[in-house]
Amino acid sequence: MTAVLPPDLSTTFLVTVILPLAIGFAIGILIKQVAKVGITIAALILLLIIAGFISPEQVLKPLIGFLKSSSEAKEWVERVAGYLPYASVTFIVGLIVGFLMG
Repeated sequence: MTAVLPPDLSTTFLVTVILPLAIGFAIGILIKQVAKVGITIAALILLLIIAGFISPEQVLKPLIGFLKSSSEAKEWVERVAGYLPYASVTFIVGLIVGFLMG
């Protein structure tokens, strides 16, 4: 029978636990804020369409143009996402706590 030992509280252990937690927390807060802004903009655009100030085509044409030319942004996001410790349990916990509490 093997005994489960508590982790040592060395600097290396603390950094490997706390750093992904803090990064996940910050990204969780960022995702929540971006979602809030996106929902607000979508609601404003919907109200403007309903009121008749703008047409759906005026919104869709620039959006489709942006999505077609977003390959450079996609590469940047993939490169940044490669640095995230998303396989770490502490990162996922930090992400969830940041999203819910942030």
